[in-house]
Amino acid sequence: MIGILNNTVQSLDILDSIDRTGNIYVGRVENLVSNLNAAFVRFENIKGKHSVGFLPFKAMPPAHILNRNADSSSLKTGDIVLVQLKVEEQKTKQARLSGKIDLDSSTFDGNIDDLIKIAKTRCEYQMISGNTGLVSDEISTFVSDFIKIIDTIDSDANCAESYKIVTDIRDIYDELSAHNVVCEYYDEEEKRLPLQINYSLSSKTDDLFGKKVWLDSGAFLIIEQTETLNLIDINSGKATKKSEDFFLKLNMEAAVEAYRQIRLRNLSGMILIDFVSMKNADMNERLISFIKNLIQSDPMNLTYIDLTGLGIMEFTRQKRKKSLRETIDIKNK
Repeated sequence: MIGILNNTVQSLDILDSIDRTGNIYVGRVENLVSNLNAAFVRFENIKGKHSVGFLPFKAMPPAHILNRNADSSSLKTGDIVLVQLKVEEQKTKQARLSGKIDLDSSTFDGNIDDLIKIAKTRCEYQMISGNTGLVSDEISTFVSDFIKIIDTIDSDANCAESYKIVTDIRDIYDELSAHNVVCEYYDEEEKRLPLQINYSLSSKTDDLFGKKVWLDSGAFLIIEQTETLNLIDINSGKATKKSEDFFLKLNMEAAVEAYRQIRLRNLSGMILIDFVSMKNADMNERLISFIKNLIQSDPMNLTYIDLTGLGIMEFTRQKRKKSLRETIDIKNK
């Protein structure tokens, strides 16, 4: 899925790379590793392919061992368990699972500490919220709806086949079903021009896969992804003006494009950006303030850390799913 605004790609979602964090599965314990205090659990993702995830013993309540009445959280090989995907598999790291199910309450405006206690008494479910303000009637309604969700998950889990997904709180299945219908239709018809031709998508996405990205000012970005960090270098390129005011405008233009590239490429971890050097300290502060305002709504929590003595800005960004490059590499294997 591609979102375009003012003839520029603003969002890119590859169907196979949809974030599955939070999905709930019925899996089978494949192996126990006592020195790691964990089990390896096989489960089936949305595409019907099996994955193996890492499940710490301490994250497995007895109530979610489905094939027997467990009086403790001690797992056995072959156990059928209800688990939630906490972290998707990354390169050589396996997915991380937990038997303690989190249901996101971010759609509600309120402090629900009381609901946390209710949740923990119902099969170790937990609620997540950081807001305040729910009135008592809203809390009562929410508690009722919440418990219905828990009962549905428990009911479905007890009769589901192992490896199968039980529920997806974020309604991804609805979206996937709609996309599958569209894909199947076009696969069968093959009579219409591809979307990339109709909307010139190829030309709009080319700069998401190369190292060099040109800016309107004549400057350009060089983007390097490595195993440990991501580097973005701002080069003044064909830009001819050399004043401090011009460099500030150029750096602001570069910051907007760098942030767009970070989002679309789904860069994460440590990110270093080497902007065009400015000697004026006030100019640097204005740039930092501009960047902080620019990135404050980033869904992956892109965070400004510092401006080093060498003039390089340091950022960190949460990692929840694979980068665009990793996703493309996997699809092409």
